[in-house]
Amino acid sequence: MGASSRAAATALGAAAVAVAGYLSHGVLTALVLLLALVFAAGWPRLIDLPTTRGAGIVIALVAVASVAAVLLASLPALALVMGLSVVAAFVHQMLRRDGRPRLVESVSGVVGGNVVVVSAAGWVAVESGFVTEALVVTAAAAIAAAASCTAIPARTGLVASVATVAAGAVGLVTGELLAEVGPVPGLLLGLAAGILTAALHVLFGRFPSSRRVRPAAAAAMLPLLAAGVPVYLVSRLLTV
Repeated sequence: MGASSRAAATALGAAAVAVAGYLSHGVLTALVLLLALVFAAGWPRLIDLPTTRGAGIVIALVAVASVAAVLLASLPALALVMGLSVVAAFVHQMLRRDGRPRLVESVSGVVGGNVVVVSAAGWVAVESGFVTEALVVTAAAAIAAAASCTAIPARTGLVASVATVAAGAVGLVTGELLAEVGPVPGLLLGLAAGILTAALHVLFGRFPSSRRVRPAAAAAMLPLLAAGVPVYLVSRLLTV
C-alpha cells in the first residue's frame, strides 16, 4: 500500500467516525474499538518489533480495557489502564523465550502502541449531545481533509504544509456551519489535526513495512486514534 492508499484509509476511517458520532454512542464505541484492534494487529509489524504476535495481543487487550474503563467508569480511569499497560508490556517481555533480543525497543514499541489505543478511548468518552456530536464531525472532517492531502505526489514539506492548512480550513468552515462548535475552536482543532496527520504521514511513510497491508492499516489508523483524548478535552471546554 502506497501513500495514497494509506491516505484513503485514514479519510475513510474519519468519515466513518463522523457518521457513527451522529448515529449513536454505541455505534461510535464499536467502531473505535474495531479501528483500535486493526491498529493493534499491524503496529508491531509496522515498527518491526521482535515479537509481533505477543505485542499485538497486549495492545489489543489494552484497547478493550480502555474502552471498558470509559464505559464503566470515566476518562480518568484511563490513567489506571495506562499504568497497568506498562506492567503488561514488561510481563510480555518476561514471557518471551527467544533470548529477549532488542528488549528496550520491544518494550518501548508496545508501550507506544498502548498510548495510541488508550488515547483512542477519548472518542468514546465524548458524551452524546449537540455540541459533542458536532465536535466529532468537525474533528473527523479535518482529519479526513489532512489525510487526503497527504496523497499529493509532491515534496514532503509541501505536502505537510498543504495538509495542515487544508485541515485548518475545513475545521474553520465546519465550525462555522455547526454553530455548536464555532469557527475559532474549529480552526484550532483543524490545525491540530492537520499537524498530527501530516507529521505521522512523514514519519511512517519512510518505514519500508508501511507498504504491506496490516502495517499500512495501522499507520492509516494512527492519526485518527491518537486524536481521541484531544477531541474529548476540547469537548469538555466547549460544554463547560
